[in-house]
Amino acid sequence: MNILHIDCSPRPRSHSRQLSEAIVGRLLAHTPAAAIVRRDLGNEPLPHATPAYAAALSSSAAMTAAKSEALDLSEALIREVEAADAIVIGTPMNNFTVPSVLKAWLDQILRVGRTIMSTPKGKVGMLRDRPVFIGIASGGVFTGERANQPDFLTPLLSASLDCIGLRTVQFLSVQATAFLSPEQAIAAREAALAALDLTVIGETDKNAYPDSDMRAAATL
Repeated sequence: MNILHIDCSPRPRSHSRQLSEAIVGRLLAHTPAAAIVRRDLGNEPLPHATPAYAAALSSSAAMTAAKSEALDLSEALIREVEAADAIVIGTPMNNFTVPSVLKAWLDQILRVGRTIMSTPKGKVGMLRDRPVFIGIASGGVFTGERANQPDFLTPLLSASLDCIGLRTVQFLSVQATAFLSPEQAIAAREAALAALDLTVIGETDKNAYPDSDMRAAATL
């Protein structure tokens, strides 16, 4: 199994980093021989879309004629997703939604004609499904009876990942981190991990098209 591990916080021992690290640990306990590819967006943020990249995606004709250099970063990031059997994302909730470094990643992997097929009924994902485990840390509370702030993070990630074919998504959260002692933070992390469902590992391949077949279908 190949695991793509993505972190988004700029803090080296942030709650979201510790949560994503723990999720990867559970995956390794499940499949000890798994290989890990690391993408640390917090320490090595991606550039925002360049004029050349935006121009390349502006129309079907532009995408066909685009110079490969304009799409090189996008292609590399998409191939990382394609090579992964499971994806782990650790992210803080920044101002009710995803941090800009994660949005920059999404902007590179959501690409019509490559990961998204546009149809009369809407957008269809071209990648095969695989489990995505998302560890969220928030200073406030956004779910449950004590929720006191909106949540635009989970709907955005759900819709974005579904758009490219990744539908098996689990959200695990540690909330109210601004008020947790170190001991409480550990307990909150363990409580979040208790909801982790590893039975989905390997299940997503059974009813999904391989990435290459979907890309070929888009050209027919």
